[in-house]
Amino acid sequence: MIQHWQFIICLLALILVARSSSGQIPPPKDFQQWTNLAAAWQVKPKLTITTFGEVHFGNNVTQFDLELVSAGATYSPTRWVSLGASYLYLHANPKLTGLKHENRIYAEITFSAPEFHHLLISDRVRPELRWEQLPGRATYTQRYRNRITLERPIKIREKEYAPFLMWEKFYNTNVEAWSRTRYYAGVNLQAGKKEGVQFYFMRQNDQFSRPFHTNVIGVSLNFHFGGAHPSHPKE
Repeated sequence: MIQHWQFIICLLALILVARSSSGQIPPPKDFQQWTNLAAAWQVKPKLTITTFGEVHFGNNVTQFDLELVSAGATYSPTRWVSLGASYLYLHANPKLTGLKHENRIYAEITFSAPEFHHLLISDRVRPELRWEQLPGRATYTQRYRNRITLERPIKIREKEYAPFLMWEKFYNTNVEAWSRTRYYAGVNLQAGKKEGVQFYFMRQNDQFSRPFHTNVIGVSLNFHFGGAHPSHPKE
């Protein structure tokens, strides 16, 4: 009789563990909404302080996915090259992301080509050091990102718009592979002397982590002071 009850207790425990584990698995596909608030101050002719915060809602925009804040500095020795270094903290919902929180240090260099038929092309290279806290363990990883941006400013009724396309590729050292690709299409609107709004659609494809396919509708509110130029501040 005791062995019978022991068997039932073990079976119930296995069911509870299975339910708990399955609850931690992010969905294979998702539709999300991202909201970003960013600011840039040009404190010297070649030095700009930047900061931004971002909130993501996932599971078809029904649950909190993650939130993050970042701050750093950008040095531009010429109009064609800029160097930056920043820190980022990320807090996430492990049921959707498989991640609890992350501390990240990253550097970046951006190359901007001369204007060609009103087209602006830039290439941003970013290495990252990442300390991640997963539900059951902590990890340290390194990641390399390369993002190419194509932008074309236009004026309509004295208002300036800047439609853009972006493509970004991610290389993760923990899987030793190009693991993520992002495609952006959007537009920047100059809302005032110091304010800008950005609307965009983004498609993200992941090979090794869920969700494998993510569609995002995003909006960014950007403030720029002291002559700083608006950019594309994103996670």
